[in-house]
Amino acid sequence: MQTEASRKLVLDYMAAQGRGDGAAMVALLDEKVCWRPPAAAGLGAPAGRNAVLAAMAEAGSKFFDLSTMKSETKWIAADGDKVIVRQHNEATAANGKPYSNEYVWIYHCRDGKIVEIEEHTDSQRFAEIVLG
Repeated sequence: MQTEASRKLVLDYMAAQGRGDGAAMVALLDEKVCWRPPAAAGLGAPAGRNAVLAAMAEAGSKFFDLSTMKSETKWIAADGDKVIVRQHNEATAANGKPYSNEYVWIYHCRDGKIVEIEEHTDSQRFAEIVLG
C-alpha cells in the first residue's frame, strides 16, 4: 500500500476503536489479522479478525475501567505499508490503581486492510500496576 493510504487506514481504525464502532473496525481489519500484545498481558497472539476483536474487548475490560481510558497520540510515522503510532494512555486499572504508560503500535497494512498489529509498552510498569 502507499504511505498515505496506510496512514488513513490506521487513523480510521483508531477513530473507530476510540468510539467503540465494532462494525467499522471489522471493515478495516483483514479476516486473518494477527495482534501481538506484550507477553506480560498473557494473551498470546490472537489471529483472525473475530479472535483479535474478542481478545481486545476481553483484555480491555479485564485490565481497565474503560470509561476512564484516555489516549493521546504523540506522533505517527508511515512508510509504505507500515504505520507506527506513539501514544500515551491513562486509565484506572480494574484493581482501582491509576495507570499511565507509553505505547508504540506498529500496523502492517495490505490491500486496504490491517493485517498485523504489534503492541509495545513498558511491560514491567503494566505488570506492577495492572497485575500487581
